[in-house]
Amino acid sequence: MARFNYGSVALLTMFIFFFTWAGLGRKTRHVRVTNALEGGSTLTVNCRSEDDDIGIQVLQPQDSFEFHFKPTFIGITRFYCSFQLPDASIHWFDVYNHWRDGRDCSECYWVIRDGGPCMFNWDNQQYDICYKWS
Repeated sequence: MARFNYGSVALLTMFIFFFTWAGLGRKTRHVRVTNALEGGSTLTVNCRSEDDDIGIQVLQPQDSFEFHFKPTFIGITRFYCSFQLPDASIHWFDVYNHWRDGRDCSECYWVIRDGGPCMFNWDNQQYDICYKWS
């Protein structure tokens, strides 16, 4: 008869916990990017991840585009975008980074302003989580 092995039980419990936790983190994420540049300017955006290229989007003032995805199993998903502003400058920003957004952001809504992107804050219903262009 086999002996009871506490180490095997602990290891099995850890695997069950990890796979349950990782599976919960894989719910579909929705990202929306809106052109909020001043002066009625057009914004050119190109978003991609390691696996997916969303393609070039040309946004007129107040226009948006959206995409959705499921994060990778191990939680390293990152969607980064280039933003070409009217002065022809190009800035890069992560519109989804699992380490930053994975827990709090299943609907990640962004407005792109002249000074940088601002994320929608679900607590106060404002676009006030802002980042400056680097």
